[in-house]
Amino acid sequence: MIPVVWNGSSKQWQKADAKNTNNSWYNYDKQMWANTVTIKDTNKRAEYKNAAVGTIIDLNDVNLMLVWIPRYSYTLRDQYGYQIEGASTPSINTPGAFDIKFVRTSTTEMGSGKYSGEEPTGYFTPSSFCWGNSCDDEKTRNNAENTELPGIWISKFELTGTIDAITSVPNQTSIRSQNTSSLFNAIKNQMNGESGTTNYGLGGNYDSHMIKNTEWGAMAYLSQSKYGKYGNSSYIGASKEIYINNYSGFQTGCSGGSPSASQSSSCQYTYDIETNGTGASTTGTIYGIYDTVGGAWDRAMGNFNNIVSQSGFSTSTMPDAKYYNKYTGTTGIKGDATNTDGANGFYGDAQNFVNSTYPWVSRGGYYSGGVVMGVFYFSCDSGNHYGIGSRLVLAAW
Repeated sequence: MIPVVWNGSSKQWQKADAKNTNNSWYNYDKQMWANTVTIKDTNKRAEYKNAAVGTIIDLNDVNLMLVWIPRYSYTLRDQYGYQIEGASTPSINTPGAFDIKFVRTSTTEMGSGKYSGEEPTGYFTPSSFCWGNSCDDEKTRNNAENTELPGIWISKFELTGTIDAITSVPNQTSIRSQNTSSLFNAIKNQMNGESGTTNYGLGGNYDSHMIKNTEWGAMAYLSQSKYGKYGNSSYIGASKEIYINNYSGFQTGCSGGSPSASQSSSCQYTYDIETNGTGASTTGTIYGIYDTVGGAWDRAMGNFNNIVSQSGFSTSTMPDAKYYNKYTGTTGIKGDATNTDGANGFYGDAQNFVNSTYPWVSRGGYYSGGVVMGVFYFSCDSGNHYGIGSRLVLAAW
């Protein structure tokens, strides 16, 4: 993978200094999350790897853009979090910040995720930063089969390209009309093992998979902190919510210029336009993750009680437990941005919990949904292919 930063003057991505001297690659205090790309052509890949820092990256050579979510612990003050300067008084429609602190893999905190007094206490390290079959259960998380992760890479945009040649790049039409198993298997088959090495240049100890619901939660909570768009001083009041991609053409990286913009037949602002375009990212800068609100619904791997419904899976072909979050009742998993930490309905986002009739999770909402769509939007469906895309996660250790 090639680390990249944005060259604002030329409006292009360029190779970054991976050693991060003087915060040249990333600076989370300034909503500058680490970005990286994979290169599809092996010869071009070698050229970029050997190129000097500052070399312009041609997006025509890129097949994946990824953003790093560092391992963290969080806690939430009162019901709606704490208020940052320039933000509205915390409420269900204008929530405050999660307290977040970045931690090493040697630190796994098992607090309540909520304050117990006036000072931040009860820190919890989400199970999204654990890889294994029993990470979601706090009683079994420290089992030898599980591996604690330093963070996760999430695709910067909804999946693009074709189901047989997956990409994640801006200004392209997202992949849709695929059931859950089609999306899941396409990511697994193309990006793991020899295929991943050949087509994307991936290597080492990693697993690329369809985003899980807890991994979506990790992204959502970081966005709703001083390190995300909520902490970005370029936005005040209601504009701190992530802007919707309201384009009916399903183009990745588009923005309506506000959280509740009505449906549009054109891309009003592309991802690289400040601040109306970058306001649609999780940071409010170009360094965040896009299409988390609107565009297509994003299928996340969360399921009610192993009910396959119209997903394309059968009871005998359901993935290993590490690839999805299993729900058995009406309560979410701590850190998944549903109803376990007071995040239920943040920003007025709709919440429809999975159940036996509609057992599969979808997140983010649709381009035409308006104010009830958002990064905290949570809904349920049968797992079929209607109007739904997804994104991938790379877990590396």
